[in-house]
Amino acid sequence: MKKNITDIDNLIDILNEYELTEIKYSEDKFKIKIKKEPKEEIVSEGVKVVEELENNMDEEIKNILSTGIGRYFYQDMVAVGDKIKVGQEIGYILTMGVKNPIKATTTGEVLEILIENGGSVDYGKALLKVKMGRN
Repeated sequence: MKKNITDIDNLIDILNEYELTEIKYSEDKFKIKIKKEPKEEIVSEGVKVVEELENNMDEEIKNILSTGIGRYFYQDMVAVGDKIKVGQEIGYILTMGVKNPIKATTTGEVLEILIENGGSVDYGKALLKVKMGRN
């Protein structure tokens, strides 16, 4: 059985319409497989919406990021609701037995601690979510 180009075009339209990366079709002795590369940015719509809402609702919320690799400890140094100032010690990262202090890079109120006490961190990982303000 011979298929015409419009049948293939219809399959490509279906592939694009439903955002598929691959489609297979067979009829009698005719078989076709159409494949395309997935989009580079694969992020769920829900995550995008939450990020946009967070950014639009309060531009004054900033993350304090890790400056090292190791385990982040903050117990008895900082807690949710604490007011912090730039330069204030908010914990330390333990790397190969060496305590490296972490200092606040913004002034404000701690909204959330994103790493459990003693949790592993890498460079640039968000440690705290802070609502910027004046103390």
